[in-house]
Amino acid sequence: MEKQIIPILMYHSIQSVPRTEVMRSLHVHPKSFALQMWILKILGYRGCSVSEATASFRSGTTEKLVALTFDDGYKNFLTNAMPALKKYGFSATVYAVSDLVDTSNRWDSKNGISDNKLMDYSDLRMCVSEGIEVGCHSSTHTSLTAEAVELAREVTFAKETLENNLNICIYTFCYPYGHFNDSVINEVSNAGYKSATTMIRSRATANDDGFCLPRVPITWHTLPHLFLAKVLTKYEDVRKYS
Repeated sequence: MEKQIIPILMYHSIQSVPRTEVMRSLHVHPKSFALQMWILKILGYRGCSVSEATASFRSGTTEKLVALTFDDGYKNFLTNAMPALKKYGFSATVYAVSDLVDTSNRWDSKNGISDNKLMDYSDLRMCVSEGIEVGCHSSTHTSLTAEAVELAREVTFAKETLENNLNICIYTFCYPYGHFNDSVINEVSNAGYKSATTMIRSRATANDDGFCLPRVPITWHTLPHLFLAKVLTKYEDVRKYS
C-alpha cells in the first residue's frame, strides 16, 4: 500500500506588503492565499489541523488532506485567511505565543521587520469556535536551544497559560525558529503535547516522528506553479535535510 502523504503548509502573515518590506517572504498576499485554497479544493484536498493530520496517520484514512499552519497568531489571519478557509470548509492550526497575545511580533524588532498585531484572546476564542485549532508557539518566541532559556516556562507554562485563557486543551507545539534538540523534545512530550512542527522541509508521512513533523514553507514568492510542485511532487521532500 502506498504511504499516506500529508503536506503541512507553513504560513505566517497573510497581508499585502510593499516591495521594500524586510523579510517579505514572511507574508503571503491575501489574493494569493485565496487562490492557493481554491487550488487545494479543486484538487480534492481538505485543509485540516495538525492534530487531524496526525490522527489520520494513525487511522490510515485515504482522505486527501493538507494541514494548514499559521505561526505566531497574527491578527490578519481573521480578516485575510479565515474567509477562504470558511468558504471551502477548511480547518487549520494557529500557533499562538502565550505571553505576547494581544501585542505584536516584538521578537522581530531587532531585525528591522515591521510591527504586526497579534490576536487577542477574544480572537483566539473566535478561531476555536470556527473549528480552528490553537497550538502553542512558546511563551516569548525565543530560541529553545539557547543556553539560558527556561524550557519549563517556554513550553509547559505557555501551554497552561493558553489552556486557562481559552478553556481548551492544547495538543500541538511549534518550535520558534525551528530550533529544537532532545531536551526540548522531552520537555514538549512531558508537558502533554501530542505533536510538534519544525522547519524541516518535506511533506509529512506516518514515518515521521510526531514531535519532529516537517513542513512545506509557503511565502510571498510561492507562485501557483511552485505551490502545485510543493504539494503534489517531491520538490520539498528532497530538501528534507539539505
